[in-house]
Amino acid sequence: MNSGEPPAVNSERRLVAANGRIRAILAWLAAAGLGFVVVIVPLEQLALVSGAILVLASALAHPVLAVCLVVLSVPVQELVTLPAGLTSTQAATLLACFSWLLHTLAHPERAMLPGGILPLWGTFLCALLLSAGLTPYARAEAIRETLRWSVAAIIWLIAAGTATRRWHMICLLACLLLAPAVCAAIGVVQFATGDGPPAFRIAPNLPYVRAYGTIGQPNSFAGYMNMAWPLGLALAMVATRFAWRRPAAPTLHPLLHIGGRWLLTGLLWAATALLLAALLASFSRGAWLGALAGALGLALALERRVWRALLMMAVVAMIMLLLAAAGLLPGALAARLASMAHSLTFFDAATAHVTPENFAVVERMAQMQAGWAMFLAAPLTGIGPGNYAVAYPEFAVGAWYSGRGHAHNYYLHLAAETGIIGLLAYLGLIGGLIRQTMIALRCTTDPFLRSVVAGSCGIITAVAGHNLFENLHVLNMGMQLATIWAVLHIIARSAANPRGPSCGI
Repeated sequence: MNSGEPPAVNSERRLVAANGRIRAILAWLAAAGLGFVVVIVPLEQLALVSGAILVLASALAHPVLAVCLVVLSVPVQELVTLPAGLTSTQAATLLACFSWLLHTLAHPERAMLPGGILPLWGTFLCALLLSAGLTPYARAEAIRETLRWSVAAIIWLIAAGTATRRWHMICLLACLLLAPAVCAAIGVVQFATGDGPPAFRIAPNLPYVRAYGTIGQPNSFAGYMNMAWPLGLALAMVATRFAWRRPAAPTLHPLLHIGGRWLLTGLLWAATALLLAALLASFSRGAWLGALAGALGLALALERRVWRALLMMAVVAMIMLLLAAAGLLPGALAARLASMAHSLTFFDAATAHVTPENFAVVERMAQMQAGWAMFLAAPLTGIGPGNYAVAYPEFAVGAWYSGRGHAHNYYLHLAAETGIIGLLAYLGLIGGLIRQTMIALRCTTDPFLRSVVAGSCGIITAVAGHNLFENLHVLNMGMQLATIWAVLHIIARSAANPRGPSCGI
């Protein structure tokens, strides 16, 4: 040490050296403690605790990551039960709310209300509350159903209000495809191995069962697929187009750069193919019709390719019908296609002659007739959210005394439970989403973002079409749908206001 240096400098150097020694000692102690824990604690418990700490840290790091956990939890909500009876989706939702509150308190200057369809969300929730308050049936069920929609609105609010950078968008999109793709893989395996209840068997002489994944029901499982494949297809198409282009100034080795793009393209096409295969393996007629509506919506969003896509859809549909008429399709598939026409016709389920072949169609009509009777009984505010199953015995048609919990048509189901007020509020919400889609398509020039908008448009139309035969707002699948709506809102906001909070998108 230079004796000519001032005493203050010498003291500062000694302090820095002492701090360095203290940090080294603490690091060695931490390493020793970690090694002791690894040796003493069983590996399974250690992995569980480490995973929980990682999940908690990720969720608290940014609210968008917490929303990602909510999306990823949907396929495993019935498989994992946490303390206090919480499902994984409920726990992830609470964690997302806590993370959002924590970041809002830490950075109040960044807090913002996303606007857009927020007033439409509020109108719909108020309609649900009004119906719940006036229900003559189970008020607890009405409050529970209102809370389900409220939680979906909160997830939309968190994602739409905190996703301001492109990496936020990429994380959300990756989770929106990954979770359904994993569920689809399970469903395809179930179909191929015949691993399912006897009621899901496609035909008595075939070993295959309808795919149901971790969702539990083939129709709901197919609805989950319809919430993902249009997005995967749109992203795969734009990734393929850019994979053929040589980058002007690659930051990596050219072969590595090109290989990475083709790897991403291959993963997107594989995920899309898996989702569509699972959709087909579900043997859900309503989902197939919804998928046709989704393909139409996707084609309309792609603008210049619309007529080519529509022509391809018409050709494929014609080929399928011709093959079915000629008896060249597998019997189970041909019968399923033929039964679609019966699903689109109206008749009186009370007087219909029931056979094993038309049982499902007649039962579906009986549920719809009961829903219509409920609507006529309370046309303004309905019988109360979540009360279809409670009120069903009073409105049962003929000998169909057993209800399925919904009217097999969500619009009719919503009219029955919330009346014309709730139905109009819901349609207003969907109309707001369509308006956002048009704004995003008109103003967005980024090919990546345009593909996301096109995929979201396909999902909106697929769900809207499938809801004519099913209720897809169940089993927390609303979390997936609300996140997709939030992604669409973020792009529309960024396109309409390039200097706004989402300019980094």
